[in-house]
Amino acid sequence: MRLLSSMILALMLLMLWCCGAAEPPRHVLWIIADDASAHFGAVHQTPWVKAPNLERLAKEGLVLERCYTPTSKCAPSRAALLTGRHPWQLEEAANHQPYFPAKFTAFTELLARQGVAVGSQGKTWGPGEARDAQGKERDFGMRSRGAKGKGGPPGAAFAAFLKERRPGQPFFYWFGSANPHRPYRRDSGLEAGKKPSDIDRVPAHLPDDEVVRRDLLDYAVEVEAYDAEVGQLLAALEASGEAANTWVLVTSDHGMPFPRVKGHTFELAHRVPMLMRLPGTRHPKASRLEGFMSFVDVAPSLLSWFGVEPGAQMAPMSGINLLPWLMQGGPAPRQQLVMGRERNDVLTRAGSAAGLGYPVRALRQGQWLYLHHFEPSRWPCGDPGSGFRDTDDSPTKALVEGLGESSRFWQEAFGRRPQEQLFDVVADPDCVQDLAPSPAQADRLKAMRESLMQELRAQQDPRVLGQGAVLDQYLSPRTQGTKKRKGPAPN
Repeated sequence: MRLLSSMILALMLLMLWCCGAAEPPRHVLWIIADDASAHFGAVHQTPWVKAPNLERLAKEGLVLERCYTPTSKCAPSRAALLTGRHPWQLEEAANHQPYFPAKFTAFTELLARQGVAVGSQGKTWGPGEARDAQGKERDFGMRSRGAKGKGGPPGAAFAAFLKERRPGQPFFYWFGSANPHRPYRRDSGLEAGKKPSDIDRVPAHLPDDEVVRRDLLDYAVEVEAYDAEVGQLLAALEASGEAANTWVLVTSDHGMPFPRVKGHTFELAHRVPMLMRLPGTRHPKASRLEGFMSFVDVAPSLLSWFGVEPGAQMAPMSGINLLPWLMQGGPAPRQQLVMGRERNDVLTRAGSAAGLGYPVRALRQGQWLYLHHFEPSRWPCGDPGSGFRDTDDSPTKALVEGLGESSRFWQEAFGRRPQEQLFDVVADPDCVQDLAPSPAQADRLKAMRESLMQELRAQQDPRVLGQGAVLDQYLSPRTQGTKKRKGPAPN
């Protein structure tokens, strides 16, 4: 019956398109960076990044000031995007470098079944292994025009995709940039004419050092390369004549690859840029929206844009359909959101076949960020001697490591953390002033703890149901003898 219903809906959509329905087909262009915090040039007051295409898009559309990924590593962040579920609701896919369970359907797969032309270039989901119930490798419904950034210039690949679809067919296109993921060419920023003094502010958890500033300039060059890719894609869209009917969204999967950012659970790691140009919205151009948006809200919102009901074809989503708010305005539907992490890189902590994780959950509410570390005896970046692999290698990481354990910056990046932390992210956006020990914050701490645990229970999070150990025991293709796993996943 589900298959028959899907076929009937797809046939109805096709008849409308072929008969020239009054309502034009709707499209989506989704553009996602790999490891960029909110450093999109003048859009986010970052004078050391020149991003004319992003700045133009912000002037023509909307800037969501408080968009967050529920976790700050590539694979689980993208899994949340695709399914509308928090990572800890996705079994093995809660971890980085995991096996992606076949039972969880992506919204892109559902769109493809409904007759939408779905395509991609570059990185979609990963790293990890995703196969369907028959063992076939999954592309999540997105016909690829080149893996991991290959397949020609972004604009040309997108233009070719547009020409291949049926006339009038709605489309969803995912461009996954490789920028600004490390490694960087050392001192490419200096070669581009940038100066360390261009950096207006070094995050407070990092030393204000020439090495760090030059590393940030190299990161800026990679963000500018992403801006150029965005420009190519927008030009191809405009040349196609479909721009007026296309919802354009430009974002990043999580924060920048610097110590205490990517892979961690602080504001700079989870707050991501989100620019969009939404046809028909009542918000004026260049509006900046302050309401919360989580990546789990993307799937229900985009399905609503296409008029597709997930029904029983997808696991129940914990995200909210934000399209009515984005179109009509009014009070923001979200008053808070939940974030966290499980296992990031494999074999960083002894105790299981793929290594133990570092389980954290967090509540972002108003100007406050509350963190609950479920295993505070573990090391956030991995056991000493493991290379602290939960932080990407970089000149900045090497500098901080070299400062030694007596340094505040070493402790901020690699040291153990208390079970609870509380930050005022308006006064302290870099989250270096932990207010949890303050008696003046005792009531707030208690209220946010209770609110977080209530939300996690509603989400059936194994960590609050006494079953958290299962998340540590899941295997990873990175640690198996063969890529394709044999046998069922551990329960």
